[in-house]
Amino acid sequence: MWGKWLKRIPWGDLLLLLVVTVLLGWVWVKGYDSGHLDAQRDGDKALARLQSQFDTYRRESAEQQNEALRAVVARYNAQVAAAHKADADFQAKKQQLERENADLKKQIADVTRQWVDEKGKHHPIKCVFTRGFVQQYNAAIGASGGDSGMSAATGSASAGNTTGTTDTALARLRDSGVSQADVLANVTDNARQCRVWREQVNGLLDYTDGLHRKEGEK
Repeated sequence: MWGKWLKRIPWGDLLLLLVVTVLLGWVWVKGYDSGHLDAQRDGDKALARLQSQFDTYRRESAEQQNEALRAVVARYNAQVAAAHKADADFQAKKQQLERENADLKKQIADVTRQWVDEKGKHHPIKCVFTRGFVQQYNAAIGASGGDSGMSAATGSASAGNTTGTTDTALARLRDSGVSQADVLANVTDNARQCRVWREQVNGLLDYTDGLHRKEGEK
C-alpha cells in the first residue's frame, strides 16, 4: 500500500520545487549580502566625504582665525611702534627746547644790565617793577606761590606775595625788587614749558591721526 502511494508522489516535481526554492534562497542571500556591502560602501564613501568637508572647513576656519590674529598683532605692533616713535620724537624735541632755554638764559645778563645810546656810551639799566606789577603778572599767567610766576625768590622779600585786597595802593607801587633779568628769565621758562606742551599735544594729535588713517585704509 505504501509502495503504491509512494509511487504516486511526483518526485520530479518535488525535486524541481526544492531546487527552485534553494536557488531562490541562494539568490536572496547573495542579494542581501551584496546590498549590505553596497550600502556599507556607500555609507563609508558618504562618511569619508563628510569627514573631508569637515576637515576642510576646520582648516579654513583655523587659517582665517590665524590670519585675523596676525592682523591684530600687526596692528598692535604698529601702534606700539608709533607710540614709541612719538615718545622718542617728543623727548628729542624736549631736550632741544631745554638746550635752547639754557642758551637763552645765558644771554639774559647781556641784554638786561646795560644799554648803549646813539653815541656808543654804555648806561646801566634801572627798571623798577612794582609789587602790583608782579601780582598782576602772576595773576595773568595763573601762577600762585611762585609756581611759574615771580615771587620773593626772584625779588624782594615781599615781592609777589601780597594781594590787592590787603595791600594799600601805596604798597602796591613800591619796588618789588624784580629786575628785567628776572622777568625775562621767567618769560623764557614759561615759553619753554608752553613749547614743550605744544610739542606734546602735536605729537599726540599726529599719533591719533595716524591711527585713524590706518583704520580707514582697512
